[in-house]
Amino acid sequence: MFWGASHRRRWSTVAVALAVIVPVASGCGLAETEEPLLVVYGDSYSAGGRQGGNGDDGWPAIVADHLDADLRLHAAGGAGYVNGSPARDETFLDQVRLHPAPDADVVVVFGSRNDTGAPSSEIADRAAGVYAALRTASPSAEVVVIGPAWSDEAVPAETLLARDAVRTAAAGLTFLDPLEEGWFFGRLELIGGDAIHPTDEGHAYLADRIEPVLRDTLD
Repeated sequence: MFWGASHRRRWSTVAVALAVIVPVASGCGLAETEEPLLVVYGDSYSAGGRQGGNGDDGWPAIVADHLDADLRLHAAGGAGYVNGSPARDETFLDQVRLHPAPDADVVVVFGSRNDTGAPSSEIADRAAGVYAALRTASPSAEVVVIGPAWSDEAVPAETLLARDAVRTAAAGLTFLDPLEEGWFFGRLELIGGDAIHPTDEGHAYLADRIEPVLRDTLD
């Protein structure tokens, strides 16, 4: 088949256009940004349980969804800085060591009322050990520490001492204090029938309190 000059010119024009479009399209992929990585260590206030907060209904999943972040949740009921979870005798330090996240952008450590009654000096030492381990495990991450929460205003004195020990160890890090801010005080409708753990609505409320801080941290 014989193609005339005009036909050849049209195909030359198409070839040039494709040569321009393909690199531009490839470049668009390079411009896409990766999802930030959110890592959460903690107790049942992060893990969820029978009263609520499981899976997508938990505050970590809600916050990660709102921030378009990838979530890695490593939390267990009963865990603390000193106290180990009943199922695996796993403390917060164990969680960090078992599940390091070297590519984390922000790490949250939340808790723990489970350390109520432990010596303050031991809590402070264990907490300092967790934060030191995070500097090694997640060297580029911003660390946000959330102290223990309580379900009403009748906070035991020993829980306040546990909070103080965590806050002291977290000096220089972003620290949120659910007790000082009274997160659940006067909001018993957000706590389940066991009078301890948040419901799904309670986890949505936690997400509202925690998300703005993490958003600022990621900006």
